[in-house]
Amino acid sequence: MFSSSHSDTPLPDVPTGAWTQYGADEANTFATDVSAPSRGNLAWTSEAYTSWQPVVSDGTVYMTNFDPSNDGSAIALDAQDGTEQWRTTLNASGQHGTVVVDDRFIVAYDTELVALDPQTGEQIWTKTTNGVGSSELLVADESTGTVLVASGGGIEAFRAANGEKLWETDTVRQLARSPAVYDGRVFAVGKVDGAPSLVAVSLEDGTERWQSELTSAPESAAPVAVQDGVIVSDDRTLVVHDRETGDRRRELYSFGEPEDVTPQSVAADDGTVFVIGSPGAVAVDSETGTERWRRDARVPHSAEICVGTETVVFPIDEPEFAPEKKTISAFDRESGEMRWHYAFDPGFHHSVTSPPVLVDGAVFFTATNIDGLGALGDVPAQDS
Repeated sequence: MFSSSHSDTPLPDVPTGAWTQYGADEANTFATDVSAPSRGNLAWTSEAYTSWQPVVSDGTVYMTNFDPSNDGSAIALDAQDGTEQWRTTLNASGQHGTVVVDDRFIVAYDTELVALDPQTGEQIWTKTTNGVGSSELLVADESTGTVLVASGGGIEAFRAANGEKLWETDTVRQLARSPAVYDGRVFAVGKVDGAPSLVAVSLEDGTERWQSELTSAPESAAPVAVQDGVIVSDDRTLVVHDRETGDRRRELYSFGEPEDVTPQSVAADDGTVFVIGSPGAVAVDSETGTERWRRDARVPHSAEICVGTETVVFPIDEPEFAPEKKTISAFDRESGEMRWHYAFDPGFHHSVTSPPVLVDGAVFFTATNIDGLGALGDVPAQDS
């Protein structure tokens, strides 16, 4: 066992709820039915290096230290106090993805897909893939225990329980972000015969259901699948497509000019769509596109949003409430009013290095000033 450098400040309770993959769930909603902590003070940081988004399940945080200067390990930490539970060396580096599904902690890297026992870190199975392009190209469907590995060449599907390869499709290529899964279908944004497209395939066997050409090349935000349709960012505009036919049903919100104003992260929950991008954050009605609130602020490149039951959390650079500082900030999801913020010590290179993760009572993040994983929660502020 290894101890956290801040193990004397554990979170008040074991964090509950789960954030098991890049978009929180297989539909990429970036939303979870939990409450953010009432304060965002630093509780603990890990001794182990990481700059990658963790995943959380059953009171355990799973992370990786995939960096050429480290041993390329998968690591499990106690979510309450950061105590290291186990470490499995994989001798890997570079882009990779992680998910927790079907009682497996699964890591995709290089051309390897490895399933580890979440309690012990023991390797259960290892399979060969076509490769994974980034941490945002791995998704798992909880109901069927299916793991999808996306790359420039298409999508592969594996069974989480034993690693059996179920199907492979190259209908859509050059995927930039994680596909979304909803009601037996996989929705992916990429290229079809060189044209930017939204494509639906069967989760069961990978057969194509429909494809819908987009206006512009795929943008940075991952598609989000909800009951009302599939939400994609197309030419700086939020568009809703019909899940059954792929038809373009309506435009929700347009970010207009200039060209660098692009939705970076889209979340959806209970009739509201939340978007962050370079000019700030906006919440709109998912039916009408009516703006519910907006915050103009400088959001870091590649930042992502977390949505809880009362709060939304995302990084902001130099907001009015923390001048000349970078923060992870929490806002009321109904009004957009600031609830709390955690400000990093001033430093040119200090930045959040992966999307924050929200579970009940805690926000987990990685940042350059700690070179590892940090936990924010309802604890007293540490002395400067």
